[in-house]
Amino acid sequence: MAVTKKHYDIERAGQCDFFDNYRIDYQGDASILVDNTDGVYNGNIMEFKLNINNTGKVLFQAIKYLSRMRIKGESVPARILLIDLNAAKVYVYNSIDYIDDIQKVYIGAASKDNDSFSKDMTPAAEYDYTDMVGSDEVKKLLINKNSTWYIPIDLDENCIVGWAERYYRELPKATKGDFLGDGTGKLNLKGEIRDPKHFDGLINPYKKPTNEKFKYLMDCLNDRLNKKDLGAFYTPVPYCEKAAELVETAVAKVPDGNDYIILDRCAGTGNLEAALYGRYDRNGDELISHCVVSTYEYYEYKVLLERIGQDVRNIIPPTEANVIYENGKVSNADAMSREYIENPLIRRYADDPRCTVILFENPPYRDDTSGMTGVKASSYTKGSSYVLSEMKKVGGLKLNEMANRFIWSGFEYYLRQETDSYIVFSPIKYWKADHLIDKELEKGFIFNRKYFHAYPSATVCALWSNRSGTDDKYILEVYDIADGELSHIKDQPLVIANKGIAAMFDASKRAGDTQTRACSAINGEYRDSDKFTGVDNDDIIGFIMGVGFGLSNPNLNFTLTRLRPEIKNTLGILRKDTYMEQLPVLAIKHYLMFERPWYETEFTVCSHDGGDKFKTDKKFIQSCFIFACLDYYNKSLSLYDKNGRYYRNELCFDDTHGDTTASADLKKMKLDAESKALLTLWRNILAEAKKTANYDPKLTYGVYQIAKDLNTSHEEGTGTSKRTVYDYPNLNGYLSALREALRAYCKSHLTEKMFRYELLK
Repeated sequence: MAVTKKHYDIERAGQCDFFDNYRIDYQGDASILVDNTDGVYNGNIMEFKLNINNTGKVLFQAIKYLSRMRIKGESVPARILLIDLNAAKVYVYNSIDYIDDIQKVYIGAASKDNDSFSKDMTPAAEYDYTDMVGSDEVKKLLINKNSTWYIPIDLDENCIVGWAERYYRELPKATKGDFLGDGTGKLNLKGEIRDPKHFDGLINPYKKPTNEKFKYLMDCLNDRLNKKDLGAFYTPVPYCEKAAELVETAVAKVPDGNDYIILDRCAGTGNLEAALYGRYDRNGDELISHCVVSTYEYYEYKVLLERIGQDVRNIIPPTEANVIYENGKVSNADAMSREYIENPLIRRYADDPRCTVILFENPPYRDDTSGMTGVKASSYTKGSSYVLSEMKKVGGLKLNEMANRFIWSGFEYYLRQETDSYIVFSPIKYWKADHLIDKELEKGFIFNRKYFHAYPSATVCALWSNRSGTDDKYILEVYDIADGELSHIKDQPLVIANKGIAAMFDASKRAGDTQTRACSAINGEYRDSDKFTGVDNDDIIGFIMGVGFGLSNPNLNFTLTRLRPEIKNTLGILRKDTYMEQLPVLAIKHYLMFERPWYETEFTVCSHDGGDKFKTDKKFIQSCFIFACLDYYNKSLSLYDKNGRYYRNELCFDDTHGDTTASADLKKMKLDAESKALLTLWRNILAEAKKTANYDPKLTYGVYQIAKDLNTSHEEGTGTSKRTVYDYPNLNGYLSALREALRAYCKSHLTEKMFRYELLK
């Protein structure tokens, strides 16, 4: 059997001969080592101790491990083996006897606070493995590969996500319907959870007819295609409650004598609307009774119908009999379709001048082209075609992001009067950088998307009036969540950005510029293609590429390379006489890749609103130059093209073959202590790089090419014990140190000035 490394050391000391004889190498079968346990093998979970003086304490530790395995969607072993190494005893327990404890959730380390366990701790069997009969019985436990040596567990909100992820991982073509199903309605799809086949014997059939119990987790239960398609992030309750305050503000503006509706076209399972229970307008109506809701995903629709369908004014479609089911979707609830916009249930309110419309939504957050090379936004999703086509007619709008389509169509088709309102959750770039709307922001909050089953970043919940707005600055309240309660962090200014950084560059051609088929891929590698034409000249040392205001993914949106083709995302040509004043863009683009508070992520954008003010600050220009020439995302390469022509990296400090453009300029500068420290790291990196097997003495190297081509590594071990081992630890160490030093350098030399000169806003 397998044991952990620490127990292997004990075996080697001769204290565990039996397990040494039957040991499976812990490196050779890594599936045995899961969840920090001492081993899981053939339906047995094992816990080794030098001495077991309290079986209940050790048993409880193993139970906690089984609890975590259940939550993560792992098969729960049927046997618990507690091994006392010094006494050479094995205590055997049946996991099913402790199923209620296994199906609880435990916080903290499994090995802590176990003295209070008071359940029956009498083992089902006890063996002395130094005895021939006892060792034979233990051997039978270990070599039995019967699949029934796992116990079935109950599914609940604590473990459903883990089992769903495992299901989609093991059955890549499976859908949400295949896994979740629904025990009611005209489809009546049982799904895996109600009729286990793939997990037969591992989970008990889920008995409840609907999926309402999983209402807060429905986005996590989507299969991978649906996660990409829907882009849904569900709203945590504390943020729903805070947003409901904005709804009350909007309702207070409803003119006397007017009716009103609170419309949510992407209600999901109704988390936002649930916060409106117990809140009343001045006429005594509960706000939930004025809601009109819909959702595109069928299994969410079923939960929404059960959860709030009887309390809202309308749900679209009103009953399941009206549902047009299409591949897991309710096609007649697609808010981006013309059919939906013209739905008579909605138009009777939106076309009534004596009815105020309040939109209250957390739209899907998805970029149709993200990670989907060659896929156009106009053709990716059928349901988005109508709103998308109408936005294209307007021109100048950012189309790829689904949230933009919801926000634009909200103002375009539903809001008509100044007393109408839109309360919307979304990263604020739709106003700050995309300039999608020009309305007045009455009040807003910044929330942490970490609690939306997403990554930590800022999403803004804003109350927009339907009045034109001219302000370019607002103050928003920042709220995190601590112990399930809202925590006010600070007040944060929200400032619009008018000019993108493309204004910093001159893409015009000069005398001597020639076309070339040579170009580079995004990783800097050489390409020779009939599809692209590059620009070549002796004074060109690279091209800057970037898109708009965004700061994310500098690896994709920003590259420096000698051979970048002239495509629409290229901002400009780097020439020997002007390049240094353009290098701040790399520092700008890379800023949010460094450590920063969550409320700046998806909130800060790059701009050129400050114009050329930064160019008068020579120290700032110098710091940006040093940063850019040492940063990993400077992807300049030295290489030979297929015709044998040599392209030298001029944007690095490797002067092994004489000065580069950058190293020559560096020698003219007076450096401070921090800059000198970076250059010392660089010299150490270059010295170590020259010792590597792949080093080509004919080339001139920058940090990126050293990291990519020379800092080689290999894998050792298998499964969960697999680890990366670097072939040149000194080189890898210096590269890691440089990355950390650049973070500190950006903070001390660049960040404050980037905001001062409005390169960041």
